[in-house]
Amino acid sequence: MRMTARKKEILSYFEPDNLEWVTGEVGAPPFDVSGMAYWVQGLDSFDSRHHLESTRRTLEAMVRDGILEKTTSYEQRQDKTQSGAGGGIWCNVSRYGLPGTGLVMRDTGGKLAAIDGISVRVNE
Repeated sequence: MRMTARKKEILSYFEPDNLEWVTGEVGAPPFDVSGMAYWVQGLDSFDSRHHLESTRRTLEAMVRDGILEKTTSYEQRQDKTQSGAGGGIWCNVSRYGLPGTGLVMRDTGGKLAAIDGISVRVNE
C-alpha cells in the first residue's frame, strides 16, 4: 500500500482539528463519495464524472487496505434533473469512515422507521 498525497488529504478530514469544520460543512462522518470529491477536487467535481470516479477508486483502495471502513445506507438524494423543490430519489449510498467508528442516528419517524424495541447502553 502506498500512502499517496490524496490518501493523506482524505485522512486529514477525520483528524479532530478538522472534524469540527468538516462536520459543519457536510455533516458528521461517515462521508459519501460526493462530499469527499468536493473537498479533494473542488467545485469541478460536481460537473465531472471523472472526479467522482477517481475519488471513489481512491476510497475503495483505502477500504481494501484497511484504512477506511465502508457502509451502505438507503438515503434520499437530489436528482440532477430536479429543481431545488423536488422530492429527490431514494438510493443506496456508500459512506466511508474510520474503522471501528459507527453512526448512530435518531429515528425521526420517517419512511425508514426503526424496529420497535428497547435500547440499552453497553459499557465497555
